[in-house]
Amino acid sequence: MLLLVVAFAAAMGAVTWWLNAIGILSAAPVVGIFAVVYAVLAAVSFVWFAVDLSRRAKLAAFAWGNRWTFADTLDGARRTGSAFTRAVRSRERGVVACDDPRMPFELGRHFSIASGREAATIQRPFAFMELPLPASVPHIVLKNRRRSIVPTLGLGRGAARLALEGDFARTFTLIVPEGYERDALYIFTPDLMARVVDLGSGTEIELVGRQLYIYLPYGTRFDRPQTMSAALVVAEEFHRRFARRTHRYRDDAAGALAAKSGVSVGLRGQRLAGRGLSLLAVAVTASMVLLSCGVIVATLFGGDLLRSLGVAR
Repeated sequence: MLLLVVAFAAAMGAVTWWLNAIGILSAAPVVGIFAVVYAVLAAVSFVWFAVDLSRRAKLAAFAWGNRWTFADTLDGARRTGSAFTRAVRSRERGVVACDDPRMPFELGRHFSIASGREAATIQRPFAFMELPLPASVPHIVLKNRRRSIVPTLGLGRGAARLALEGDFARTFTLIVPEGYERDALYIFTPDLMARVVDLGSGTEIELVGRQLYIYLPYGTRFDRPQTMSAALVVAEEFHRRFARRTHRYRDDAAGALAAKSGVSVGLRGQRLAGRGLSLLAVAVTASMVLLSCGVIVATLFGGDLLRSLGVAR
C-alpha cells in the first residue's frame, strides 16, 4: 500500500511537471490543484489504512497471547442474529474467539458489502459479541431507547413490547413474540435486569436460539486494554447469569411432538415475524415517490405556475 501511494504521488508530480512544461498549468492552474488534492487523498487513505491495520495487529497479538483464535477477515459467517441475517452479503473484521468455559465468546466488527439489488440490505455497521446459551430460548430483543445501534432490530409483525419499570424500562424496550411475555419475564428477573443495565446500558441485546448477541457501536475499540477488559467482564457475567436463567427453559406451548424431537421452543416463538426494514430501502423508496410526485405536479401545473410568476407567456 505504501509503495502504491508513493508511486501514485510520483505519477501526479510527473504529470504536474509535464503540464507546467508545456504551458497548460499556467493557463489552467486548477489542473495542478486537482493533482495535489488527489495526492493528499492518497496519503490520507494510506494513513487510515495503516492505523486500522495496527489496531487489528494489536488485537491479534492480544488474542494469540491468550491462546485465543483470531481472524482478520471473515466473509459470510452466517450468524443467527437478526442484525446479521438482514444483510445478504457481509464481512467481519478483527474477529476474536475464546473457548474458555467460564466466558466463551466471539467478538468483532460487522458491515454489509452489497451492490445492485442487494444494496437495499445494507445497514449501519456495528461491533458485536456472541455468547452461547445452554438451551434454546424465545426470540427476545432489548432495544436501546437512548442509543440506536441496529435500527432494524426488533421490527416485525406479531411483536409484544413489555411495559417494565425502573432504570431498565428507561434504558431498554423488551420485545418478544406475542404470547411469550411470561417466558421473557422468567428469564429477565429483576437482578438480571439490574446487571444488564449496569454492564450494557450502551448496547442492544438479542437472544435467538442458543445464542446471545450484544451489539455495540462500530467504533468500539477492542484493541484498547480498558475496552477489552470491560468486554471480558461482560462476557463472563452475562454467560454465567444468562446460563443460570435459561438452562432449564422449555416452552410449554411447543407441544409433545416438538418435545420428542428435542425442540424446546415453539415455531411462533423462534423468530419475531419479519426481518425489519432497511433504512436505505425506505430512503430510496421515499425519494422515488417524492420525485414522481414532483414530475406529476410539474407536468400538470408547471405552465400555470410559470405564468403566474411572469416567466412564461
